[in-house]
Amino acid sequence: MKKCNEKDEGACVKCGTCNTVCPVYLATGNEIHTPRGKQHLKFRIEKGEVSAHYAEIFSQCLLCGACLESCPRGLDTPGLVIGVRSELPRLSGLSFLKYVSRRALVHPSLLSNLTRIGAAANSLLGDWLPQESGLRLRLQNFEQEAFKLPAKGYIEKLKTESAKGEEGKESRQKQSLSFFTGCLANHLQPEIAESTQLLAAKTTGCKAGVPLEQTCCGMAALAAGRVGEARELAKKNIRAFEENDFPILTSCSSCYYQLQSYKELLGGDPKWRERAVRFAERLQEFSTFFLEKFSAQIDTLTAADISGQKVFYHDPCHLRFKLHITKEPRQLIKLLPGIELQELPNGPQCCGHGGLFQVAHPELGQLVRDRPMDDFAGLSAQIVLTACSGCLLQWQRGLATGAKGGKAEHLAVFITRLL
Repeated sequence: MKKCNEKDEGACVKCGTCNTVCPVYLATGNEIHTPRGKQHLKFRIEKGEVSAHYAEIFSQCLLCGACLESCPRGLDTPGLVIGVRSELPRLSGLSFLKYVSRRALVHPSLLSNLTRIGAAANSLLGDWLPQESGLRLRLQNFEQEAFKLPAKGYIEKLKTESAKGEEGKESRQKQSLSFFTGCLANHLQPEIAESTQLLAAKTTGCKAGVPLEQTCCGMAALAAGRVGEARELAKKNIRAFEENDFPILTSCSSCYYQLQSYKELLGGDPKWRERAVRFAERLQEFSTFFLEKFSAQIDTLTAADISGQKVFYHDPCHLRFKLHITKEPRQLIKLLPGIELQELPNGPQCCGHGGLFQVAHPELGQLVRDRPMDDFAGLSAQIVLTACSGCLLQWQRGLATGAKGGKAEHLAVFITRLL
């Protein structure tokens, strides 16, 4: 074991502040799940001691960022976890992604679900979703009813229309906004992309342009420690959006967070550093963008009788921490006349999705999810709103199996349905 002086700058002093906010530790009470435990292990283990158990410990992290936000020393435990995952092949011959896949294949409930979904899963994971899509691993443990594939993916549909020349030149000339769809809105729930486009047209006068060569934001790749792959995906997206300098709107909170991180991800590459910064400066977060637009056009929100609906807004961790975008979604919802916005009695909480986390540790993910779901059960609201693809999937799955019922919707779909 290595020795580490806890007085060193950047060393964890075991104060335990991170324990009070870590959603996994709060759900289990097990010290092995704490950020400080991972800090301790990382700096005190020799390379020869790295094992599958070591990989398991570093897989038990949602990368939510709560610990970084609360740490008095500003220790970036999520970054440390990603670094360890990226080092695993070099240290032990065990890649983090192989570890996660192995966990998924031997888990009884996952095997049961995969058996039930049968051909639908093969179609979705084998043929429907591109290899680079971060949704592929995230959907390993979904029930059969989740695999209702749309007739065609959103961008695939646009490519078909473009080949037929159905999009007019005049329409393209009016565009002043670009749209990054994200994998869920593109491949599995295109109604999110369609609703976002309807809102864009209502507030800007024209639908946003959609670069057809865009790809996955790369968050799942980065979470797996595949930093090189995440950088390549970042470069593809930057190239795809360089045809113009329009603002870039995205309807997914996690995608927005990851796209913003390109300037750090490519910060060490002199050929891409400035391009990544320019790309990040153009990004528009969904709720902030439409709050500004609808605040200036408040009359557009009074067309429908929507009084009496009670909703709960779930904060995605990627917006709540570091980016601190929590007021804007609520202000946007409150613009809708007749909507009652309710809050959890214990405040915003992580839903337990965490991308690859719920694949490797579905029981832990459910334990984390149970805390906000139990609080939600005490509300009179029946609708959960969010703008994060992962959180949306997690709530949709939880509400489908919970006693209270209710439904989870993307903010774009909810607002469009009510207008």
